Formats: sequence, C-alpha cells, structure tokens
Amino acid sequence: RVAYHSGEPLQTGQYLFLMMPHGLYPFSGACATISKMVGTFFDMRIAVASAALRVPIIRHLMGWIGCVAADQASIRRALANGDSVGLFPGGIAEMVMTEGNVERLVLLKRKGFVRAALEQGVSIVPVYVFGQSVVFGQLPLPPWMVTLSRWLRASIILPFGRFGLLIPRKLPLLYAIGAPIACPRVANPTASQVDEVHAGVVAAVQELYDCYK
Repeated sequence: RVAYHSGEPLQTGQYLFLMMPHGLYPFSGACATISKMVGTFFDMRIAVASAALRVPIIRHLMGWIGCVAADQASIRRALANGDSVGLFPGGIAEMVMTEGNVERLVLLKRKGFVRAALEQGVSIVPVYVFGQSVVFGQLPLPPWMVTLSRWLRASIILPFGRFGLLIPRKLPLLYAIGAPIACPRVANPTASQVDEVHAGVVAAVQELYDCYK
C-alpha cells in the first residue's frame, strides 16, 4: 500500500528516493522495481552494495532489475543519465542493527546523497516503508561481528523468514512517501548548503514516521 503524505501522487520526473529502513534485506526496494509500483517510482534504479554485484548469480539478478552500485560515482552517473535512484542510506550499519521490535535508522551523519542531489539538481523524496524491519528476523550476533561487517563492507547476518527459511514473511508493507525536497542545482555545494537540505530531510523522515507509525 502506498500513502502520499501530501495527499497527491508525485509528478512524473526524476527523483532521488531515500528509502528506509534498510532491514535485513531491502525487500521493499526490490518490490518497488518489479511490481505494479514501477509507476510510483519513476525509472528508479536501486543502489546496492558493491559486494552484492560481485556475486555471480546475484549480480545477474541485480542487473536484471537495473541496480547500480551504492557508491558516490555510480549514483552520480545514474543521476547524470536522467535516472531516478532508490537509495537506502543506512546501508550495512543499519542492516546489522535491525530488530523486529524497534525501528533504528542511520541517517544523521549520512550526507553524501544530499551533495549528489544538489550537484545534479534532483529532488529528494523520503520514503519510509513500514513493515520492512519484520519481513525477516535474524539470530543475534556478537558486537564484534558488526564491526567486522563494516570493515568488510559486507553484511554478516543470519536471517530467517517464514518456516525458518530465507522466505520473506507474508506481511503488508506501507510505503509512506513524503513530498519532494527541492535541491537547486549547485556545481560545488558548500557544507552549509548540504546541512540545510539534510536537516530538511531528517525532519521530513521524522514527520513520516510520527504520522504513520
């Protein structure tokens, strides 16, 4: 289900969709690119961990749905080509923090996406997907495994879904879509310009959560 916070669908155009939470697997992003929601997320290419694009079978699947690497160069290139990009800013850090009974985001120090949006003049659309955190569960891991995951830039998790298998739980997802946050095109945005837009993004995400939780 999709809920537009403004009450109106997005106008057709290019956007940087900021999707959260990441969850153990960004299932919501995959659904948005291969389901009837492709009309909601215009020409969106999901940004995924570079490590995933090095695994043979997964690389082909990711390529089939048009994924790009979640590094600054690849995201900038996709935006410059006129594509919309779906980014999970929390990444691996947020992935290993996922718990079914609490929502955790890693956003306050993530500002690279704002700089990329400003450089290309692409509006940022916050998207909070309720239900994403409980599609999969995970067995608890020691804290040092979290550190190792960040060092390797690859998630080390033990996920499970329905019947204890790697099958997502059959649960509804609510895509709460915020109003676009305009980013005027700036070739070399200053730190203050980045901070101003970032503050607006954080406030918009908080508003989405408070409204639809």
